[in-house]
Amino acid sequence: MSKMKKRNTAAVAMLMVFGLCASASAAFDEHLNEYTLDSVVVEADATKNKFGDTITEQSYYRTGGDVKVISREEIEKRHYTDISEAIKRVPGVAFQNPGYRGGEYGFGSQYNNGVSINGDTRVIILVDGRRVDNTASARVSSTSTSGGKGTGVILDQVTNMANIDKIEVIKGPGASVYGPDVVGGVINIITRKGGDKNVGTIDLSTGSWSKHNYALTYSGSAGDDNSWHYFLSANRERSSNTKYKDGTTGVVNTLPGSRWKEEGVNIRLDKDFNEKQNLKIWYNYKAGEDGYPVTAPSTKYWNKDSWQKIMFNYIVGKLDANNKVATKNKLSGESNIPGYRTIYNTRALYGQQNEFRHNDLDITYTFDKGNGMDSFVRIYNQNHRYLTRGRMQFSVFGGAAGIGFENYTSLYPNGASEAQLKAWMDANLVPFPGTADSETVKNWVSKYGDPNAVNTVHVEKNRGLELQLVKTIGVNDIIASINYDKAKHDSINTKSNTSQYLKRDSILGYVQDKIHVSDKFDVTPAIRYSYFKSINTDMTDRSGKQVAYNNKGNVSTLTPALNAQYMFDNTSSMYVGWTKICRPLRPGDYSLTDGVFKTPLEDEKGDTYTIGFRKDLSDKTSVGVHYDYTRMSNAIATLPIWSDADNDWKSTAVNAKEDKKSFNLTIDHKFDDHFTLSSAYAHAKDVWKAKDGWILDPNWDYKNADDLNVAINSLRPQNHYSLNLTYENGKLSTGLLTNWYTGCNTNAFSDNRFLILDWNLNYEIKKDMTAYVAVTNLTNEGYETIYKSRNGIGAGAMPARCFMVGMKYTF
Repeated sequence: MSKMKKRNTAAVAMLMVFGLCASASAAFDEHLNEYTLDSVVVEADATKNKFGDTITEQSYYRTGGDVKVISREEIEKRHYTDISEAIKRVPGVAFQNPGYRGGEYGFGSQYNNGVSINGDTRVIILVDGRRVDNTASARVSSTSTSGGKGTGVILDQVTNMANIDKIEVIKGPGASVYGPDVVGGVINIITRKGGDKNVGTIDLSTGSWSKHNYALTYSGSAGDDNSWHYFLSANRERSSNTKYKDGTTGVVNTLPGSRWKEEGVNIRLDKDFNEKQNLKIWYNYKAGEDGYPVTAPSTKYWNKDSWQKIMFNYIVGKLDANNKVATKNKLSGESNIPGYRTIYNTRALYGQQNEFRHNDLDITYTFDKGNGMDSFVRIYNQNHRYLTRGRMQFSVFGGAAGIGFENYTSLYPNGASEAQLKAWMDANLVPFPGTADSETVKNWVSKYGDPNAVNTVHVEKNRGLELQLVKTIGVNDIIASINYDKAKHDSINTKSNTSQYLKRDSILGYVQDKIHVSDKFDVTPAIRYSYFKSINTDMTDRSGKQVAYNNKGNVSTLTPALNAQYMFDNTSSMYVGWTKICRPLRPGDYSLTDGVFKTPLEDEKGDTYTIGFRKDLSDKTSVGVHYDYTRMSNAIATLPIWSDADNDWKSTAVNAKEDKKSFNLTIDHKFDDHFTLSSAYAHAKDVWKAKDGWILDPNWDYKNADDLNVAINSLRPQNHYSLNLTYENGKLSTGLLTNWYTGCNTNAFSDNRFLILDWNLNYEIKKDMTAYVAVTNLTNEGYETIYKSRNGIGAGAMPARCFMVGMKYTF
């Protein structure tokens, strides 16, 4: 071992030992000076309970755990424009979005802005404690071959930032209430409630790439006793094409088709009948459209000559030295055609786009409260619509296989001169999107494209009824809940003339008992019952014929959990937890049940264990350590397995064993009344093993599988360090966020480490008016957060430096 490696190993070991002896009661929670909790201002000394856990409206569900709460104050001072931007600073949280807002419905998690916590995409998204995913949805991997395990929720499409009061980021299962399939963690979005005073805000900002954000809020109370509370918000956001820096060449380029625009309206009405009874009505509308970039082009090949050669290889085949077709088959992928991913940007040339529209309604009547817990009945309805628009083709030959090859070889059976080849490509292949000759592009698009044509329509509907009862009996805080959910998914593919209808009902219930064994010790056993009805399916092919669907039948399971928390003294505490996991197969999995080896998939099952420590070293310094271990006996993965029939290694979706370990360390320090520093470290590692006697490829690495979750150790940075320095002084506040990613595999990333800086500054011009500046990627770093072997290194380039300036007025 080298001296440098020895020093690094020793340093990490010291930090681990130091953290195991101590931990943080305020670990990595910024701006907790005060926030609104159910219309009551909670001062700093009440934002934490005696164990050091941050208190929120739903914190009574959990016992211990590693939880980061992003407050409204932090959202406003950092000027986060979307949810992913707000939580990317949390250690262990990573995003798979390749630098743009949306992604094609059902095209796999690699092309959607999914989120992972401690390396696991099995994350649950909540709004006010209610799950927003759809169990009949085919959003993730309906057209993939990777066995996607994402949440099926596009995080930035849930609601707008003006509507959010707090965001809870919970690592690991957290509590039985969140469901039997929580592995990576939970993101709970808590919405804003109107206060006693009538207050309005106007927030306007503009910046790089013609980004414009407009947000309006108005809140207050009504009635003689101010028992009615209302909060209203409206927003509109838009941006032209994003810039990105190619990590392999250092060139700053425009990401074609990355433009987007969104708008939303939120209304929340609350009626407080008395201290124990209230009614909440919440309506959320959000709609938007984004372009269709898929991946960032490789700037090395972003020119007309390379474009035409790549397109020729894709449409016709590879040429020899005499420009004669040497490889007849149509080729694809970065390994076969260097620069292959540039052809994806044909979609941007044709103006293809995705559109979404959400209408959500949640009505909750709380009829009793006790010891911080709520008894309520809730009805909800989600209606989500997704649409892909725009027709295109790569050549004059359309989509018919082999026509381009036949045309070229018939004209030039023995090869062609450079001039002949050039003329053939100009006449028959889609022109280079970055060409200066805009008329050529316009003529091609008008002749072979239709930007208004609808390709696919997906409609997801989800409605349900939930009843929760709470009761305190002596030292026992008991919660019992049952939820009936009806989920539907309709899709029509106008290109292939096929349709699909999916329906799934489910009944979910749990009982949890938080036992206050002593003033210092809480134990919380829980058991959850989950019943997922067999998916009811109606599918038709091009001819209108009914298509059989591989259905796995009803799922009925009990999943126990046990969590405990102990306080050593007023400065230190620890927590431990165990949860049984069961993630029923989703529609995207069903399409993969046979695969290459006819191996029907089974529900994902396993166990998750967590342990954590907190310690206040002084009134200014605190430390926290979190460790979790997940052991899945049935995890879905795409693995290279030996095929006797093909005498080769073949990748297929199978159930496999997965062991995942993650470690988080946080240290917070307040220097004085002005400066505060929060630091954190996160690391995760997976080990995958084949089941059922299959033989894995001994040389298997990231190149042999497309599934991000399988080769996660090579497809993500090994280490994530974060430093967050804030300064507050009267009318001025500023913050510098540093994210440092190290241990990146250079076979998958453009560098082995990335240093990303985000900076913001706020100045109160007068009492009701604040000006601000926010800069992301301050040093204009070229970096990526994902890798897909088909597209090559740098395909997931993240946005370049972006400046935003704005003004907020309160009235």
